[in-house]
Amino acid sequence: MRKVLLISVNNERLPYPVAPIGAAYIAGALATAGLDVKILDLCFVDDDLQALKDSIGGFNPDVIGVSIRNVDNLTYNRSVFYMPRIRDIVNFIRTISNAPVVVGGSGFSLFPEEILRYLTLDFGVAGEGEQAFLSLIRAFENGGNIDEIPNLSIIKNGSFHQNPVSYSPVMCLPDRAVLNNAAYLQYGGMGNVQSKRGCPFKCTYCTYPMLEGTRLRLRPPEEIVAELAEMKDRHAIDYVFFVDDIFNVPAGHSIQICEGIIRKNLRIKWTCFATPFSFTEELARLMKRAGCTGIEFGSDAGATQTLNAYEKHFTPDDIAAASAICRKIDMPDAHYIIIGGPSETEETLNETFKLFDMIKPRAVIALVGVRIYPGTAICKRAVQDGVIPAVPEGKGLLEPVFYLSPETPSGLLLTRVATWAEGRANRVVPALDIHYDASTLGAIRKIIKRGPMWDVLR
Repeated sequence: MRKVLLISVNNERLPYPVAPIGAAYIAGALATAGLDVKILDLCFVDDDLQALKDSIGGFNPDVIGVSIRNVDNLTYNRSVFYMPRIRDIVNFIRTISNAPVVVGGSGFSLFPEEILRYLTLDFGVAGEGEQAFLSLIRAFENGGNIDEIPNLSIIKNGSFHQNPVSYSPVMCLPDRAVLNNAAYLQYGGMGNVQSKRGCPFKCTYCTYPMLEGTRLRLRPPEEIVAELAEMKDRHAIDYVFFVDDIFNVPAGHSIQICEGIIRKNLRIKWTCFATPFSFTEELARLMKRAGCTGIEFGSDAGATQTLNAYEKHFTPDDIAAASAICRKIDMPDAHYIIIGGPSETEETLNETFKLFDMIKPRAVIALVGVRIYPGTAICKRAVQDGVIPAVPEGKGLLEPVFYLSPETPSGLLLTRVATWAEGRANRVVPALDIHYDASTLGAIRKIIKRGPMWDVLR
């Protein structure tokens, strides 16, 4: 089994398409092991089935991997469930190829049993797939024992089994040569890079610790700088998004990356996710010198009660201080907030609106409701609050379900958010298509060729 076709099924392009870095990591690991690897990226194709027919027919792979980034668009009131399309893709693959089909990706990893049964497949990889997928391919080749392959999800004789999930201490390099980098730069404005995996925080709704573990695994800063240089020199990627859950933790690692970029004079622009917690002017100035043109803060709320309910590690004062630092050094900042989570009341809603009206960031992106995932604290809270029925091990959540505070009716939430956001150019509300419709975003992308589009809203 020498030939492997990886299929990235994600075709979501709002707010912009995101290159499948996970599939590129798998491709890099398999290529290093001597396998012939190709990626079929369905993000930019007009006809899924014709693209599959052409790619599979022309390559004749021995193994096919299907990468699922998300199972839905995570948008309350505008929810789109992706799995029926993915099922059609898998069913069509089986009509034109006898190659074993293995499913993986972050979306799969959150629902391994449900997705295997939904797609009527036997094998999947939950969590990191670089070593697990390679080990499975070797087992296909020589008839080896698959029961001891970490991260492998299996349905055998109707029963589901999940092998223990492990996290590699070493990250290989993604193979970007198999990606359509030019298209992602044109339509998405950015490439992407990962400087660490894992998250030590315990936000009640977050799946990062489930997907990547609770211990930070840091890549050597010099390796990241070398990767950025290769992205620019070899693939003409001159704008990058750090996809780390939180770029500025630990601060020492972030500082070393910035210093390396400056020392190598890379002249590459980038943005990142960050936490307001312990965000310093020293780091912000260094980030700006290294080419950072904007920061996206996961602020979540502006009320202490709501932040506590999310188990955040910072306060409204921390949010205000981080935004003040950005304003002082002329660094654009966007803040993501979640409306309607646990303990949300009309009073906490007023506190949140008041805070962000006061600090005046470049943009505020307001999400309504919290997507409930099995295994998270918000899932347990949703059962306790009667938002969802008690279900074994969180099953029944594959189709999107959202937590909305029982203390605040959903109609009131949407009305209040709409009143607050409309007429303010720097407010984005996906649930209400406020500054989030395809035509508006497409027009902005024509003006702003690189980077996030929220930077021009104000």
